[in-house]
Amino acid sequence: MKSLLGFRRKGGFLGIDLGSYAIKVAEAIPGKNGPVLKSFGQIRLPRGSVLSGVFKDPDIIIERLAQLIDNLNVKSKRAIISLSSYAAIIKRIELRLPEGKDLDSAVYEEAEAHIPFNLDDVYLDYQIFSEEENKFDILLVAARKEVIEELANLVEKAGLLPTIVDVDILAVGNIFEYVYQIRKPSLLVDFGASKASVILWGDGGPLSNRDISFGAQEITEELQRELTLSFEEAENIKIQGPSGNEQGAIIKKCFLETYNRFIKDLKNTIDFFKSRYPSLEIQEIYLCGGGSKLPQLKEFLEKETGLKINFFQVFPQIEHEERFDREYLDTINKEGIVALSLSIRELITWSE
Repeated sequence: MKSLLGFRRKGGFLGIDLGSYAIKVAEAIPGKNGPVLKSFGQIRLPRGSVLSGVFKDPDIIIERLAQLIDNLNVKSKRAIISLSSYAAIIKRIELRLPEGKDLDSAVYEEAEAHIPFNLDDVYLDYQIFSEEENKFDILLVAARKEVIEELANLVEKAGLLPTIVDVDILAVGNIFEYVYQIRKPSLLVDFGASKASVILWGDGGPLSNRDISFGAQEITEELQRELTLSFEEAENIKIQGPSGNEQGAIIKKCFLETYNRFIKDLKNTIDFFKSRYPSLEIQEIYLCGGGSKLPQLKEFLEKETGLKINFFQVFPQIEHEERFDREYLDTINKEGIVALSLSIRELITWSE
């Protein structure tokens, strides 16, 4: 899938992922064989700073973003920013172009049937996947202007130049296509702190997508309740997983109950995709996001879905500076995929 917006590929870019759990920043520069990851870092946000893509405490977000940029000592200033899929409308549509009408006008008129807002109040973009005899296969994307402008304002106040805003799940899809070039029907699951975004992938692009209102933070909250812990204590136990101590049985129960809630929503999502595309047979799931680090999640999903589960791997396909060790690259693979995909967005050379 190509970029939705064109831009001159000169110099480096910052990819900025403003998540509910942390801000993540990646810096990529052009290299001889494609983009090169130069910097990556993240900084925690206080709980409740970002909820469902809404910025509840803009001042702290600006402060933490500026602090992270300063710590990374980045050279690039042009920022490509993530927009939560909660705040976007994404539709893949078929459009037959009437004789004598230009494509932009036809897409705009068709969008009125899919966008539940006044089109004067949204930014609208589209990507053509295929064209045959005036019949177009199009990915339509829209977001409210006030949301986009708030994002740009936050980044600008942190001393950066907001250049492009891209939907998080589409950004991940962009790098997924670049790295794997998969044509068989697959699911791409970005499992974050507050939501899991699921893309049905086929024909070299996204066919449909859904957000599941379930994230890794639910396990932390369950552990808090069951063990009467602080958020940070529960977070540490979540990362370490069940142990053999006296609390081990309770911890294991918390993991299992939350995994069962997630798999129920994921199976419903798969059924929804199958109802829309009954001829497609999903073969594999590619898993990324901070939640993909959860203990035994991969094995649990394989057992419950009967599908092959792969951890999304972008290295060594994406080059990086030598100072990144294997452990840190693994962290970026799982936690920093949105920021990384944004940073390379305008540096990718696509083959036709």
